[in-house]
Amino acid sequence: MRSIGALRYPEKSHRKKVQLPKESVRLAEFFGIMIGDGGINNPWQANITLNSVADVQYIEFVASLCTDLFGVSPAIRKRKGRNASIVSLASTTIVDFLVEKGLMRGNKLKQGLCIPEWILTKRSYKSACVRGLMDTDGCLYVHRHTINHKKYQNIGLCFSSYSPGLIGQVAEIFVEFGIMPHISASGRNIYLYSQKDVSKYLDVFGSSNDRIWSVHKNWRGD
Repeated sequence: MRSIGALRYPEKSHRKKVQLPKESVRLAEFFGIMIGDGGINNPWQANITLNSVADVQYIEFVASLCTDLFGVSPAIRKRKGRNASIVSLASTTIVDFLVEKGLMRGNKLKQGLCIPEWILTKRSYKSACVRGLMDTDGCLYVHRHTINHKKYQNIGLCFSSYSPGLIGQVAEIFVEFGIMPHISASGRNIYLYSQKDVSKYLDVFGSSNDRIWSVHKNWRGD
């Protein structure tokens, strides 16, 4: 990791001192989280908005990841009247770094939201980034149905995005890892319908969000 020093900013600079990480699996996962539920709407703050009820454990993970990567603790605040918590990194230096590495300021969908090129250079980066994407904008679900009076429970996976480019990238990564994705007619969702593909996803990509694992454990009856 490299520290912000005197090369870019003078000693009297009001910017807080942070560390800037090198490209890594953990940084790739953070970028997946930011692409999914993150946003940069001003020059000094990067925010990640998560469900304050379903993602309680995950909020702690994201905050810890921010601290490990950037050497500063993010602020966590609850949105009044909503089941949403915001993990906020307040640092112009961090924002500049994230934009330099491929994240977007403002409306990310209008600017063609996609996975940055540096992440696509390594399989480990790609899997980590997709993990961050799924943990924020994806879910496991159980489809219950009855055939000939016999009840069945099938597990599936869904990833959603309004960005056609991002949907295409995630689908290509799934194929690269031997998983068969199904893109919905709207082009906004990727589904994994088979138990085999869902299990392979969890084996290969994993999850840092207990919400994902709890669905799988309940489906298995653990």
